[in-house]
Amino acid sequence: MTTPYFEKFCEPEAVVTGFEGPEKRLEIDFKHNVNSLNGLREIPQSTWQEMLDYAKCTIISHVRNEYFDAFVLSESSLFVYPFKIMVKTCGTTTLLNIIPKLLEIATSCDLSVEFVMFSRKNYLFPNKQKNPHNRWEDEVSLLNTIFDGNAYVIGPTSGDHWYLYLADYSDTTRIITPEKTLEIMMHKLDIGVASTFYRKEGTSDKDKFPGVAELIEDSGTDEFNFSPCGYSMNGLNKQSYYTIHVTPETICSYASFETNISLGSYSKLISHVLALFKPGTFTVTFFSEKATAVASSDPFDLEIEGYIMKHKTFSELEGNCDVLLVNYESLEYASREKPLRKIKIPSVETLPTLIY
Repeated sequence: MTTPYFEKFCEPEAVVTGFEGPEKRLEIDFKHNVNSLNGLREIPQSTWQEMLDYAKCTIISHVRNEYFDAFVLSESSLFVYPFKIMVKTCGTTTLLNIIPKLLEIATSCDLSVEFVMFSRKNYLFPNKQKNPHNRWEDEVSLLNTIFDGNAYVIGPTSGDHWYLYLADYSDTTRIITPEKTLEIMMHKLDIGVASTFYRKEGTSDKDKFPGVAELIEDSGTDEFNFSPCGYSMNGLNKQSYYTIHVTPETICSYASFETNISLGSYSKLISHVLALFKPGTFTVTFFSEKATAVASSDPFDLEIEGYIMKHKTFSELEGNCDVLLVNYESLEYASREKPLRKIKIPSVETLPTLIY
């Protein structure tokens, strides 16, 4: 049963299915080519749109700085560096279908693959996805036809978890500059917060959302307000990006925050993001490369005021990579009355026969 708030803003079909907020994310790093210092940034926007056509999404806004280009898409974001591309798409987009075109573009720049990372959180509405995103096994199968990588499922499969595929073609003898990626995937947004992401009379496409530009100081933001609801933004801070996407409908409310900025501690940033969206539950993932074999310490304080930590997984993966996943639930959400979990007792006839 939907709330009056939800019925007011959503089409009948959306009430049944909801919108898939959790994004698919693809990052491919390419080996540096001293003969092509601008690399992928030489590629015109029209060519990027040709690539995105395979994912069934479009470019709606573009800004750039000295280091990279940032595109707001009809479903999430695209970031283009000279030797790296990161694209994330939500809904029922077919992100993995862009790979052949992307590799064709890279070849035209005389670039070869160094590192591949595909990831996504578990879907809210998995049965609504389109090939090849119907099942994780199908996604891995497609990736393995192109790359030589490994697949992982991180976190509790009975709850919020994260799928990850990595293929590493880097020269392990080189000295790497460790890259870090923080993602916060938030569900069950505070209804008051969610309501602010519906277009109101007089709101323009590019109106700024209060507090977003201040999350990371000295940043420029490119923001877009969708009709009748929804919000996307890309932030640029020198060599670092951050991006936010919001699906405010009650049945599927979701917001994501991601950044590749390098900080000694992410605790303050995470607290500011949570204060903006007030989620009932959220998942934090932190992916990092490291220059040594010594495992890094926690990148943020695991005890977060107002939230209960439900699960933590730390993994050291090939390619000298660490992955941390932590699931949280707000005290307010945890205090709500929930149905008791029932134990299903099978009949003797349904139990398997044991042979001794």
